Amino acid sequence: MKKLKKLPLILTILSIVTFIAPVSADVKVVTTIKPIHSLASYLMDGIGKPDLIVDGYASPHGFSMKPSHAKMLQNADLIFWVGEDLENFLEKPLGSIAKKAEKIELMDVKGLNVLKFRERNIFDDHEGHDNHDDHDGHAKKKKDGHDDHGHDDHGAHGFEWAGLFELKAGTYNWSFAKVDGKYADPAMKMVILSADDIEEVEESAEKLLEAESTVSKVGGEVLIAKNNSYKLNFDANKDMTVFKVKINKDGKYAFFTEHMPFEFESNEHFFKDTSGKNLEPIAQEPEGGHDDHAGHDDHDGHEGHAHGEFDPHIWLDPINAKVILFEMSKHLIELDAKNEAIYKANLSKAYNEIDKLTMEVMTELNQSVASIVFHDAYQYFEKRFNVNILGAFTVNTDVMPGAEQLAEIREIIEHDKVSCVFSEPQFNPDIIKAVAKDMNIKTGIVDPLGATLNPGKDLYFDLIRNMSASFKGC
Repeated sequence: MKKLKKLPLILTILSIVTFIAPVSADVKVVTTIKPIHSLASYLMDGIGKPDLIVDGYASPHGFSMKPSHAKMLQNADLIFWVGEDLENFLEKPLGSIAKKAEKIELMDVKGLNVLKFRERNIFDDHEGHDNHDDHDGHAKKKKDGHDDHGHDDHGAHGFEWAGLFELKAGTYNWSFAKVDGKYADPAMKMVILSADDIEEVEESAEKLLEAESTVSKVGGEVLIAKNNSYKLNFDANKDMTVFKVKINKDGKYAFFTEHMPFEFESNEHFFKDTSGKNLEPIAQEPEGGHDDHAGHDDHDGHEGHAHGEFDPHIWLDPINAKVILFEMSKHLIELDAKNEAIYKANLSKAYNEIDKLTMEVMTELNQSVASIVFHDAYQYFEKRFNVNILGAFTVNTDVMPGAEQLAEIREIIEHDKVSCVFSEPQFNPDIIKAVAKDMNIKTGIVDPLGATLNPGKDLYFDLIRNMSASFKGC
């Protein structure tokens, strides 16, 4: 009888355990490299674990698949990869093996800040390296140029995003919404100019955005295409602040903003006409903001390196990581709707962690020393955090530096008083050690893939922090 009396209590405990147990995922996810696997792992935390192809110290450059990897692809429902410019080993298997899977090429995700590869291994003012007089004041030139325009989050321009719209005369609504209970920024600058294309007025827009004088606006007020910069102030007491955009004449108009529009999108599209119809740009900058990448398919013919036209190391900008997370969450929810609430909660947590990470690294790297890296893989990190990288031993890991490149590197080290040269765990460091020993400077290791880190949801954050520590400490 005593045992029978305990039975209801046991059943109650079992029911509680059952209730709080994580719900398993109905989707099999495959990722290619550790940083992308980490972001997917964060979203799937409490539900399941994605598979990883390029593990350990392996590099996606020249990677050879094993039968176990082929089985992953064959069983996959959803595959996240950066693109053919990074994981070219995957291009054919995706078509022949992963027939049932949905394949998401992250380089094509709308809203990314996608940068073009640099043509040479000498960066910035050193493009004209033969003219030694140009080196004087190198550090000042870089500081005074577009890389440092007074708004740390805006990359290589005075703006973070530009969009070209074809508009009829009339009034439109441009809205800014709180995401996760707050605005991405309490205020933001915007410039609106009549133009046939973005490049035509890009320089003028940058000057206006960098100027101290602005026209301050609050929600409900009117913006027009004019040769001035607007400071848009968002109402902290409202979930959305809406501005009127008045177009006086049919034509094309370029909008330049200090933030990506999607950062202020909750349930409503950022730009609409008075009937509520969503308006999309006919062109954007960065070009990764639209599907065709402005000729992205024509990568193989790019001169100067064996890569494509666009740098695929997109994850090294934490703002890009947020874009990737959002895209991943959409596809996960589509295929695994019953766990939608968990995916959304994890997405919100990831956003907050990335925001903290970004501010932390910006503070840590406010004064980075001049350095040289092994290959040109860091410009997203460099531009986001204003890291002073002067050049790379090579732009292409398949081609080791020749005598001319090494001579240029040595010249920069001597002239610009370079403090450190960096190798990578995935590649032989002998040539870097030899140059460092010869020039009597320090060496360090910087790792864009997380070779030494254990796969999982924390890897991405550890990777960015480790890179920051490497650049600061060398």
